[in-house]
Amino acid sequence: MQTILPPMNAAQKLCPEPKIADCPYRLSQFALSAPCEEGVLLYNTLTGELLLLSEKEYRGAANGDEEGEDLKKRRFLVPEDYDEYTLCRQILSVARLLAPKKKGITGFTVFTTTDCNARCPYCYELGRPRVPMSDRTAADAADFIARVSEGEKVTLSWFGGEPLMNVRAIDIITSELAGRGVPFASRIVSNGYLFDAGLVRTAKEKWALEFAQITLDGTEETYNRIKGIVNCEGSAFSRVLSNIGLLLDAGVRVQIRLNVDLDNVRDLSKLTGYLAERFSGERKPSLYSVLIHDFSSPGASPGVGAEALAAWDELQRKILSTPLGSVRRLPRSIRANGCMADIDSSVTILPDGRIGKCEHESEQLFVGSIYDGITDPETVERWRERVEVPECRTCALSPLCTRLRLCSWTADRCGDEDRERMRLSAEQMIINEYKRSLMNGGDKIEADEDPEKDDFSGFGR
Repeated sequence: MQTILPPMNAAQKLCPEPKIADCPYRLSQFALSAPCEEGVLLYNTLTGELLLLSEKEYRGAANGDEEGEDLKKRRFLVPEDYDEYTLCRQILSVARLLAPKKKGITGFTVFTTTDCNARCPYCYELGRPRVPMSDRTAADAADFIARVSEGEKVTLSWFGGEPLMNVRAIDIITSELAGRGVPFASRIVSNGYLFDAGLVRTAKEKWALEFAQITLDGTEETYNRIKGIVNCEGSAFSRVLSNIGLLLDAGVRVQIRLNVDLDNVRDLSKLTGYLAERFSGERKPSLYSVLIHDFSSPGASPGVGAEALAAWDELQRKILSTPLGSVRRLPRSIRANGCMADIDSSVTILPDGRIGKCEHESEQLFVGSIYDGITDPETVERWRERVEVPECRTCALSPLCTRLRLCSWTADRCGDEDRERMRLSAEQMIINEYKRSLMNGGDKIEADEDPEKDDFSGFGR
């Protein structure tokens, strides 16, 4: 047995080593397994510990063998009648109470416009009004940001629509903040088409752009058809790839997102190979894939069933086999929040100056404005409300999963497809974490070190 990741410090403090009881044991419900060439990777979703076991050791653990004393101490084996779920909820509740609080608001997702130059058929913003942020509102937004950040460094996430359709708003906000001495860095979710060499320089030097997420839907013909860029000159696909290169050369970290469904999954497999070959130099984008959601109703499941899940998992594993492959890191601290919506230090700013808590809710659930601040604390509190479904009690992923009551993507349901998607995602993270340890010569990550953030949950679409 080999330790790949130690347990999290917070988990060790809140979840002390158990006493060994003289009773039958079973494999913990939070023990998630992933086969690899060297044996079986076993991950405890509650404590954050990741082990490599031989096939024999794993079979013994799965059968609750009495010889697994070490696994009992590490909570991979627990007494048959032990209520793990109650312990999990207690630990998560304490972690939320102890989570450090920032003085002010430091995370701002700014909708520079709700207009877009693309016509993606799967976009959840289809049919919404196309409204740009005015110069006056941009200046007022900068004033609000300076006022509520209370001297802390802020992160500006440019969002839309296509945020580059209103570059002026970005220029005004960043110029105002720089003039006031407010430290900031920025990120952007963009289709990438409107960048050029001059704008990339501006983004790096004036906007302090550190990260860009750009979505690709397939190889050239497929991409150009799905994206439907308005007033496109030449091949949009070629231009976007060129702009990705410009961003990388400027030192901006680029994450390419592949939106997957059954119609384009094979084409995306070809694209993966092409991207790995094209961006084979020192500066590389990261690459990951996401099953396109069905936005026809609140809480709709992603994909179209088991076939789509299997196809997506196969594609993602191919992506991870390339130097560009990216997946979220396994958490190294107990997560006290679900996403930006239930964090006090994060808000969205709409083009008309209203503020909200979720980037996907641009037409409702506002909590105030840049002029009056937060005027609806009740809605802020409602965003913190968790919802549990019966499946949570026996789910291996309960420690990693937060379902917010107001979130239209989770609502009050958790179907078989949802759980399978989460399981596959976790298995991909486990395997990728093991690969990282091999690349690092087996060096172990510190218990609560913050890994580099390839975090695409709650940011982008």
